[in-house]
Amino acid sequence: MKQVFRALLSPMCLAIVLMITSVSFVKPALANSIRNFNLSAELWARPRSGAVIPQMEPLKLAISYWETGTDALIILSYPGEDSGEIWAAELKDWLISLGVPSQNILLSPGFQVEDEIRILVGSRQELLK
Repeated sequence: MKQVFRALLSPMCLAIVLMITSVSFVKPALANSIRNFNLSAELWARPRSGAVIPQMEPLKLAISYWETGTDALIILSYPGEDSGEIWAAELKDWLISLGVPSQNILLSPGFQVEDEIRILVGSRQELLK
């Protein structure tokens, strides 16, 4: 009986020790929380209203994803010219009217696609690296 107990105890102890040491030395991998949604100029050119804006698929998905984060941020990356800046500012105003606090929205010029705004949503820590 002693031999059976020792035979079971020895591998079990070894397994427990290995499990404890591996857990303490392995750093958890952080998953990338950033999601990208693109809003085309063609979609934005449609008549806008309080009923239409929340139904625009990229905005609906971006806001829905933003709501799941605890410290989530939205970055609007827009074409750098004046029309891009005006478009991004208007989009920011709409997002605020839909419940996103202004401090959770940043504007970023220099997006290379002139007929799109890239909406980046993710944790503040990841987006501001």
